[in-house]
Amino acid sequence: MVSNRAKKSRTAAAEDDDQFERDDMLLAIEKLQEAQEELEKVNEEANEKILEIEQKYNEMREPVYAKRNEVISSIPDFWLTAFMNHPTLGDLLTEEDQKIFKYLDSLEVEDFKDPRKGYCITFNFKANPYFENTELTKTIKFFDEGTLRSTGTTIRWKEGKGPADASNDPRKGNKRPLNLSSFFSWFGFPPEGTVEVEQDVVAELIKEDLWPNPIEHLNNEDDEDYTEDDDDDDDDEGDEDDNDEGDEDGCGNDDE
Repeated sequence: MVSNRAKKSRTAAAEDDDQFERDDMLLAIEKLQEAQEELEKVNEEANEKILEIEQKYNEMREPVYAKRNEVISSIPDFWLTAFMNHPTLGDLLTEEDQKIFKYLDSLEVEDFKDPRKGYCITFNFKANPYFENTELTKTIKFFDEGTLRSTGTTIRWKEGKGPADASNDPRKGNKRPLNLSSFFSWFGFPPEGTVEVEQDVVAELIKEDLWPNPIEHLNNEDDEDYTEDDDDDDDDEGDEDDNDEGDEDGCGNDDE
């Protein structure tokens, strides 16, 4: 009898110890959750402060980008040359695209008022024999789940001037990234009816690689036309992200 009572006592003590451990664990988890919630509040505040700073410097960049664009406009075929020298974007331009790019007057990249929500890329064209539009815009909108929506201006091609089928282009395989028949097919990518995608590679390359410092892609070893001291002019001062003329959910006129 004594032995049984001793066993029961030890069992009860062990159960009490287990309960204490569970209680301690629950208390620790509760404190951990409180600390995590406090950390999230700090992170939210930090994100808001970072946004304020980013918006401030986007505004400061605006006149610098305007100054840079003015200088660029004096250089013949600037954007055509920069695109063609880019290791990926250059492969998107067909011979016909290159002819159209000669009418490209300026390029602009604009963040939404809240840069976390998206940006716009706008191509401004002179009057040309290819399409009626003078402005082509690609709008990228970000969603919380990590996807995005990519929409572009509908190009009003003049008769017989639309992009040819990709199968007729001599550059195939790795030379034709994204299977676009023409760079201008990108304005209709992804296909109509596609709500969200994970990325728009062309938009990312333009915004993050080409736009911040296009002079990097203007010069190469075989290009002697643009190797003068112009490289050090003010047209390369805008060396980071984008200007900010659009509202929180869009930029400028993107439906022409």
